[in-house]
Amino acid sequence: MSGPRAVTVLIEDHLITLSRAVGLIRRRNLPVHSLAVGPTDAPGVSRLTIMLQSDDATAGRAAQHLQKIIGVRDATAIPAGDAVAREIALVKLRPPPERYAELLDVVQLYHAAVVDESADVVIVELTGSEAFVLSCIRALERFHIVEVARSGAVALESGAAELRMSTQPQLEAGAT
Repeated sequence: MSGPRAVTVLIEDHLITLSRAVGLIRRRNLPVHSLAVGPTDAPGVSRLTIMLQSDDATAGRAAQHLQKIIGVRDATAIPAGDAVAREIALVKLRPPPERYAELLDVVQLYHAAVVDESADVVIVELTGSEAFVLSCIRALERFHIVEVARSGAVALESGAAELRMSTQPQLEAGAT
């Protein structure tokens, strides 16, 4: 069965490592649904989350190939159903003044938050599964969406499983 599959990768904080990882995905022509990268709790290490529109076997092969890249500390494909994935979206709206109370009701219904307000524009923050975020965005359309920024999914495997960083850095000397 084909659907979004999370491949999570711990990489050293060097642009060349990120470039190599994304290049591998591009060269193999894998169907990327979303890609997100951000810092981890370990200094000098980032987590790259790649959501592939694929089956478990394809995602597993991608993780195996990513594991071989210099600067990659660990890579794993999370099996379908085992991923806890969330994304964040910021939605800028220009609601008619007479519908502002209705907008706040929708924000509350979706457990969203108003994070910025000006005289005529409101920015709402949404967090949840992709389906939840899309549903909320659809509910907000009637309030005149100005623009939307979405993070792409980040994911962890449910249960006790975790990525393990190799103890030895793999980055080539002098690479940046």
